[in-house]
Amino acid sequence: MSSVKTDEFYTEVYVPISRQVYEYPALSPKEAEDRKEELKKKEAKMIRKATRSRIFESVIAVGLIMFVGVFFMLLINPQVGLAELAKDNSDLKDDIAVLKRNILDSEEDVNGITDMDSIRAQALALGMQDPNTNQVVIIPMPEDDKLVTMVSYDEEFGISEEAYDSAVEALTNYYLQEVASDE
Repeated sequence: MSSVKTDEFYTEVYVPISRQVYEYPALSPKEAEDRKEELKKKEAKMIRKATRSRIFESVIAVGLIMFVGVFFMLLINPQVGLAELAKDNSDLKDDIAVLKRNILDSEEDVNGITDMDSIRAQALALGMQDPNTNQVVIIPMPEDDKLVTMVSYDEEFGISEEAYDSAVEALTNYYLQEVASDE
């Protein structure tokens, strides 16, 4: 609230909102009362104006904070999505590596890679016998004979042509034998 000091020659009014002191020539009591009313109205008007400006500044500040928050989320959200995709890609690459190892193990089993002791035991069970020390064993070998112990996969381009052709040939023979045994 404003303070008023009255003297014989002038009236001094201090308005705290504007932090100013106004001096007026000495007035009659009625004029002084009117002047006080006028100053109170001015002060109330200034208080309302200050209140409006504070509310406006608060709304602007909250709006700016929300605006920055939205842009921050728009920036962070794609990065989070990319990180999740990278993790999923890594997991899938690990799964592919495990599946490739399983395929190689299965191919080795299918190709009949077994130990020689089990082959000897089966041969003896079928009535064959070991050769004597003075006997010469001659096994005819075709000229294009080769031993395939493992079909390799090319990491960069997928399955090699040799492995693909071998798989197609093996599946064709299997299904042809299956059809022939059904008839």
